[in-house]
Amino acid sequence: MFFSYNGVSVFYKRHLGLGTPIILLHGWGGSNVSFFGAYEYLCSLNRDVIAVDFPGFGSSDLPPVEWGIDDYALCISELIFSLRIRKATIVGHSFGGRVALCLGHREFVERIVLVDSAGLKPRKSIAKEFKIWRYKQAKKAGRDVSEFGSVDYLALPQVMKHVFVRIVNTHLDETMERIACPTLIVWGKRDKETPLYMARRLKRGIKDSTLVLLNGGHYAYAEDNIRFNLILAEFTKGERQCILE
Repeated sequence: MFFSYNGVSVFYKRHLGLGTPIILLHGWGGSNVSFFGAYEYLCSLNRDVIAVDFPGFGSSDLPPVEWGIDDYALCISELIFSLRIRKATIVGHSFGGRVALCLGHREFVERIVLVDSAGLKPRKSIAKEFKIWRYKQAKKAGRDVSEFGSVDYLALPQVMKHVFVRIVNTHLDETMERIACPTLIVWGKRDKETPLYMARRLKRGIKDSTLVLLNGGHYAYAEDNIRFNLILAEFTKGERQCILE
């Protein structure tokens, strides 16, 4: 199914089941199938679940070049309103976690689940500082800098490169302090893309939050999918006892 947000066609799929709708938001470079295992499991429980393709990914249109994280958050808000959903649970992996952080203080959000979420300002590292220095030196000297950047960045169409840069340079550390709804933080023990110190920072910054560690790295929700699915199903129906064991 599709809905239109400011002229951008956005794809989503929905299993119309019972309980508070659960919105699954994939990471950068993913699509609605990124949460396939969780989606299918929740469907098997006849839960109301929605998986979205963010603009720029999957079957959705490319966004305008000036988009940033707030535009993505507004897009998901409009989808929720268009479906006449009064309360929702937002589940976001990595980039999807950024969007979940932006929505966590909204009155229509009942709970959020942050899965190896991006969005916090990373610690400084010598390696990263050196890469930035090399880029600045090359640009100053007038050399070609088109090959600089991460694998994710280099693989993007030009319009999405501008969006990507704007998003990764927007830090949401202060946003987490406004979140008042119950929050589940799920993290891979060996995550190197969003290291474990970020999960602990989120735990400290979000008042009503629980941290659960899974076996695996940045995609631990897929690597340790049976445990993730069970925890997600329990948390999203309001039962937290099994998570704290």
